[in-house]
Amino acid sequence: MTFRSIFRAATCGLLALASGPALAAAQGYWALSQAPDGIKLGVIFPDFSPNEFAGLGFVCTPGVETVQGWSDVGRALKGGAKVSVAIDVDGAATRYGAKAERSEMDDSVRANFMTTLGDPLFADIAKAKTLKVSVGAATSSLPTRGAAATFVDFLAKCRAGGE
Repeated sequence: MTFRSIFRAATCGLLALASGPALAAAQGYWALSQAPDGIKLGVIFPDFSPNEFAGLGFVCTPGVETVQGWSDVGRALKGGAKVSVAIDVDGAATRYGAKAERSEMDDSVRANFMTTLGDPLFADIAKAKTLKVSVGAATSSLPTRGAAATFVDFLAKCRAGGE
């Protein structure tokens, strides 16, 4: 099985999480990583990968107010297609205009959107009981485990310019 097929299966599985009672609670946790291209925050699903984010993520450049967000897209979209990303925290949804971008590395598609460090969404996710993300008509439930400390750490490192 290739990485591409594993990623596709995991992405399809993430988008199916909300569809059945046996999968009602997503298994995963929020994590933070620092790399040369920025500080990254996202969901880790250990059954998919112990070190790659899936479902929803954010990246900042230390000391810069702008934050790029992304969500996996469960259906094929052409690169550059405009799509809506809705992030529902405890029943209140925030919508972002996004652009579909195809990854040449694994042939996946992500909906990329922009926000800022001041977006109230970050504080909302940090204290969320339920979290869902929708790209177009596809909706998936995501875990909230580890979100509180991870979002505080992400914002502090982004604002302070890193470690």
